[in-house]
Amino acid sequence: MAEKEAKPYMIIEIEIGIIALAAIVLLAFFVPLLIQLRKTVQESERLLKSLNYDLPNLIKEATGSAQVLNRIASDVQEATARAKVLGNAMGAIGDTVNQIHGAIRTKAGSLVLNATGLVAGVRAAVHALGKGRRWNHTDGGSGPQS
Repeated sequence: MAEKEAKPYMIIEIEIGIIALAAIVLLAFFVPLLIQLRKTVQESERLLKSLNYDLPNLIKEATGSAQVLNRIASDVQEATARAKVLGNAMGAIGDTVNQIHGAIRTKAGSLVLNATGLVAGVRAAVHALGKGRRWNHTDGGSGPQS
């Protein structure tokens, strides 16, 4: 009977040994994990301090940049409106130039025809008048010889 009583104690001792071994293994894993977790928390604290220091300046710079971009967008919008007006005016000027060009071409064509006719008439008159008289070019004179 003593043997039967020893078995339950032995089983309990084995169970306690297994539990102790499991606790040692768990501690072997948890200690490096806790050390790394502490380092991570310290780094996070440094990052938060850095952000608290830099963030207000970054927000000021971002706000200033947004204001500058708004001003630029407004200037571009105004310039676009002016360019549109200028383009419309240039289009109107182009139309006017085309009309003037057409009018000048029409008038110049009739003027050239009239000038050509006048020159032809003067030549004919000079030729008709010149048949009766001779021009003396050998003596240096410039008029008709009598």
